[in-house]
Amino acid sequence: MRAIATVCALVLMSGCIGRLGKGPDPFGSRAEQGREQLRVEIQNLNFNDATVFALRQGQRIRLGEVTGKSDGKFTVEWNLALPVEFMIDFVGGQSCTVGGIPADPGSTIWIQVPADIGMSRCRGSRR
Repeated sequence: MRAIATVCALVLMSGCIGRLGKGPDPFGSRAEQGREQLRVEIQNLNFNDATVFALRQGQRIRLGEVTGKSDGKFTVEWNLALPVEFMIDFVGGQSCTVGGIPADPGSTIWIQVPADIGMSRCRGSRR
């Protein structure tokens, strides 16, 4: 009986040791699912503070705030198969959107918020 228990314990331990550091993650890592960290740079030329959201398939993902007349840098986890869209929401009630920017691994998205939202649109590009 003791010999059978010892053999079972050795078989179980060898299976556990053999799995250390080998093979794909059974639950799938983020990189395997196509998600990458995307860098976003915001240049706010407006005097008002702005809240920045990434838009993904009906979801709003809050990136953070950029105070008036300053720059902000953010990162967001993104599936690079989808184009990137952003919404900039101002404390004063106005907002603007930037959409349809394709993203590549390692790319940075740059968004410029104009001083006068009513006269100019928000612009975005990939760097």
